Amino acid sequence: MHKLMTLITIIFLTSCTDHIIDSTTSKITLAFQDKQDLKPKHLKHFIPQGYTIFRTGGKLNKVKAYLNTDDIYDYAVLLSNGNQHNAYADATRVTLAIFEGQKDGTFKLKSQTGNLTYAFIYTAVEKQLTVLNNNVITLRHQSMRHDYELKFKYEADYEDYMLIGSDYNNYGNAMHIGAGNVSTNFVFGVRNETIDYIKTTYLNTVLQPISVVNADNVYDLISD
Repeated sequence: MHKLMTLITIIFLTSCTDHIIDSTTSKITLAFQDKQDLKPKHLKHFIPQGYTIFRTGGKLNKVKAYLNTDDIYDYAVLLSNGNQHNAYADATRVTLAIFEGQKDGTFKLKSQTGNLTYAFIYTAVEKQLTVLNNNVITLRHQSMRHDYELKFKYEADYEDYMLIGSDYNNYGNAMHIGAGNVSTNFVFGVRNETIDYIKTTYLNTVLQPISVVNADNVYDLISD
């Protein structure tokens, strides 16, 4: 049975399809099979049919840490419906999904990004997904002319995982014209930029949930 839900709704593992379309937003969210008896070491069984954990540099992009405030291990995983043997060139969806651990050893999908496919098909990063200080999720992307890192953290005031920071590095052209960095702290609403000239911009301090981040708007979110 399919259930309609928004991207930030906790998904109980009841559907046997690989995605659900929200009727109000037309956004696609993942759906997961019912595996309530599985334990944390069997995370692969919570991945929907047709998806795999994105692999770069020979490593699976998954992290295990205490991501929220309940002292139970959680997982963040980068998922793709593409084929690793084709360097994911056939992927139509890439998403960062956060599974929160439950007291009974199962997982529930708490949050996920929008579709990041176009931002992650071509990458030279050794490992795209890491965790800092046991609770800050970092997601990295690199292309020929730039790289960026996104930082997400569970914020109790929002009861969700929020975009708290980013670093964007532009390599410029062959003469390094246009090269520089844009570093943003969304918690304090401060953006420091060195592209073309040094400047500081003050932003709205209302944090954005992980669900709003996608390949179409990520550069608007992290740079001017």
